[in-house]
Amino acid sequence: MSDSSISSPVQALSKSRGWLIFAGFLSVFVGFFAMGSPFLFSIVLAQFLAAFILISGCISLALAIFGKHVAHRVLDGVLALFRIVAGIVLLACVASSVAVITLILAIFLIIEGVSVIIGAFKMREHAGWVWTLISGIAALVLGVMVYSRWPNDSAWVIGLFYGINSLFWGISLLSMGFAAPKSAAA
Repeated sequence: MSDSSISSPVQALSKSRGWLIFAGFLSVFVGFFAMGSPFLFSIVLAQFLAAFILISGCISLALAIFGKHVAHRVLDGVLALFRIVAGIVLLACVASSVAVITLILAIFLIIEGVSVIIGAFKMREHAGWVWTLISGIAALVLGVMVYSRWPNDSAWVIGLFYGINSLFWGISLLSMGFAAPKSAAA
């Protein structure tokens, strides 16, 4: 096999350099916004998620009723109704929604932290790998902190800790993007 047929992680990052930098800046911006107004970000995130669940439930129900695929129509309709009810409940009970989402965020951060740490060690040949490792450690620590304070601090913790995680992830993406060699095609 020739070297040109095997794409190394560095070559893959080189091709994605612009997107890494763009996503890094966007993630840093969202991180600062979430940290600057954590309570507002928590409420907005809970309402956005509730609206998304409600809308996806309505679309799924329409597909179950009017769709051409009839094999699982009843099951799809029942699941769509559950989504609709969940969306309505999440919109109506914002405080409880924030508490549930906080628990989900804690679990997500722990899983993401472990995954990113493992991924960082797999890409040690890249110059930005240390920031990826730091991002993974930060996510893991934040996840454990969120879980240990749940549900008491749910109202503001989503915004603040999501913001911190987003900031670290953005710095990680920026470091990989700026460290990646410019693509020969560019």
